[in-house]
Amino acid sequence: MATVRDVARIALRIAIAGSVVVAALLAASALGIWMEGANLHPTPRINALTVGWGMVPIPVLGWIVYVWTYVRPSGFFDIALRTILSVTLVVGAVYSSLYAFFYAYFVS
Repeated sequence: MATVRDVARIALRIAIAGSVVVAALLAASALGIWMEGANLHPTPRINALTVGWGMVPIPVLGWIVYVWTYVRPSGFFDIALRTILSVTLVVGAVYSSLYAFFYAYFVS
């Protein structure tokens, strides 16, 4: 059976690996390495930019789980800080997912 520390360790690994993959995809997009679908007429445009932005919720979920499971919240301010951080990460993940969807389907 997995303990809370095991869950935190797994979440940290997912968060770090996901962050590295997203950063690599966005860097590949900036360098023009994987852009073969960027200028084709049919939608969706699948390239490093849309895949990178679309994958952002995976490491975000890992970071949120890690923040809440690594150390037990000690008081009101700790819970408030974690809640603010989690809400900020969720808003960023939703923005990036909508950006990826919009860019893949509607940008010409």
